[in-house]
Amino acid sequence: MIRVVTFDAAGTLIRLVDPPGHTYAKKARLFGYDLDPVRVQDAFGVVWKSLSPPPDSGGPQPDDDRHWWRTLVAKTIDQAQYKIDRFDDYFKEVYETFARSGAWELFPSVPLILTELNRLGIRLGVISNFDRRLYAVLLHLGVRDAFEHVIISSEIGVRKPGARIFLEAAQRFGVSAHEILHVGDDPESDLWGARAAGLQAILAGGKTTHLSGLFSSINLHGPGG
Repeated sequence: MIRVVTFDAAGTLIRLVDPPGHTYAKKARLFGYDLDPVRVQDAFGVVWKSLSPPPDSGGPQPDDDRHWWRTLVAKTIDQAQYKIDRFDDYFKEVYETFARSGAWELFPSVPLILTELNRLGIRLGVISNFDRRLYAVLLHLGVRDAFEHVIISSEIGVRKPGARIFLEAAQRFGVSAHEILHVGDDPESDLWGARAAGLQAILAGGKTTHLSGLFSSINLHGPGG
């Protein structure tokens, strides 16, 4: 029987209002630079695919993965063949922008989904390869209180698809892993990772019919119920 549903964050519950490269270019104007947003976004795509994720650790990342994000932004600007003086000030502005109101939005189906799951007595959580900015994002979007636990990789020290982040969720909720249904948009991180840790999982979000298969995946009555 499913007692808990956990969600991935970016790509499943929330999405950026503007592409990252467009935000990088917009913020550069504050420092006197006119960057082509399409060029910067193309560069971001190249760097995002090539940059290794933050390494796993035994506990919380001391800098909340901030250094990794600084490297991503720096390599993106370099890949786009731009140079920004006062880069540390520029990066601080970019970094903080993604925690502010207006940077992210909920997928349209999310509020109704959360309301219905709550009505059914399902406990809710988030398991995300994010950092502590996610708390502010969920708060701005009015859904922070919908989730009993928010488990993020920078605080656990391991990213999905690592089993430890999923098992941390089971421990916090005080349930068996198989009583959790994890919902996410990435086959490796969300679907295969969760199942390898003993959770149930479905692929949803992104460009698919958003969360359409969620309720059919929940057996509220358990085996033989």
